[in-house]
Amino acid sequence: MGILDLFRKKEHRRRKQSYLIEFRLSGYAKKTIIKLKDSIEKEFHLEKDKKPPHITLVGELETNDEKQLVKQVVDACKQYKLVRFKLDGVGSFPKPVIYVGVTPSEDLENLRLDLVKRLKPFCDLSKIDLDPIFIYHITLVMNGIERKFERILRYLQSWKVPRMNQYLLRATIINEHRRILCEYDLILERLLNRKQALDEKIFDKTMDEFNKIREVSEIEFEDVTDKEKIYVFSDPHFDHANIIRYCNRPFDSTKQMNHVLITNWNDAVKDNDTIYFLGDMTYGRNRHPIDYWLGKLDGEIFYIRGNHDSDEITRATVIHNGYGIEYKNYKFLLRHDPYRPLGYDGWIVHGDKHNNHLKEYPLINQKNKTINVSSELVHYTPLSLEKIISLIETGRSFKTLDG
Repeated sequence: MGILDLFRKKEHRRRKQSYLIEFRLSGYAKKTIIKLKDSIEKEFHLEKDKKPPHITLVGELETNDEKQLVKQVVDACKQYKLVRFKLDGVGSFPKPVIYVGVTPSEDLENLRLDLVKRLKPFCDLSKIDLDPIFIYHITLVMNGIERKFERILRYLQSWKVPRMNQYLLRATIINEHRRILCEYDLILERLLNRKQALDEKIFDKTMDEFNKIREVSEIEFEDVTDKEKIYVFSDPHFDHANIIRYCNRPFDSTKQMNHVLITNWNDAVKDNDTIYFLGDMTYGRNRHPIDYWLGKLDGEIFYIRGNHDSDEITRATVIHNGYGIEYKNYKFLLRHDPYRPLGYDGWIVHGDKHNNHLKEYPLINQKNKTINVSSELVHYTPLSLEKIISLIETGRSFKTLDG
């Protein structure tokens, strides 16, 4: 090795490199943000952002002491176990940047401040990190949206982000090549290299341990007993030609299917009735938008988005996926999918599964306490809560309304 090579090697050691310290979302929160990002990108023809949903804790920072950086991050994180936060609506910065807001717990704020204090002596920190007012957020879209900025914000007014407790599981150090350098796992209490951080089996261990110690999900239930008539319904899939074959629907064409679905809905649900719609109103390349179909349907409609619902919705009240109602001494958790939050052992009303999983997700599953109101199981007609309660009280399970 020549003198010039030695000089370059020393110079490389001295050169400061940039890093980010962030928390990458997982589970339900990750799915919620990805769905929202995908919908915005599709609706406004934006380039797909491949970065995983995350909360930046510190950075972008610069230092030439990577070893010390890792040590200080680990030492700070060792002081914490269950670090909570909540997703909290949509906000924006004037860059422009549109984001999902985050309400931090005291532990999260203390962790970030501790990181800043530990890193400040040997790192060049940004003004944002040193600002006493720090806005925790998860970026949805940025760059190249100036002309679409106001339209995207209006579009997001019909999206509801659930305020559920989420937890910081790992603190991730990202290098200047935007790759994972390492992660500290707060649950397993160990430092992971890049390969380990991406190992699904190790993450499964994290989740197994996490589920043993996490707090039970708190679900609020609104008493709706004073409403005279309440219906639930899911997955009509207006305009979706392939659903006829996929779910063996008794229709010869989408035109016939659309007509029957509208007629059945309006024959059952009157203007003064309440209906909780559990998602997937329409689907297909040449479909009409959701608001088009909502304009043809009666009742006061509360809308939980399904996995195919990416439109702006103005003709219904949008509620988040995971809404609890109490009706005549029964509690029902309304969702598009049958996901059961930790610690909740009550009834779940859902759609999503259609008639393709009748053994596990029939109309009424007494053992698992699930109620599948996908349109194929309920004669393509909204089902009243009174009828559901009468079926529950038989003590029997029902594949469909026909038994």
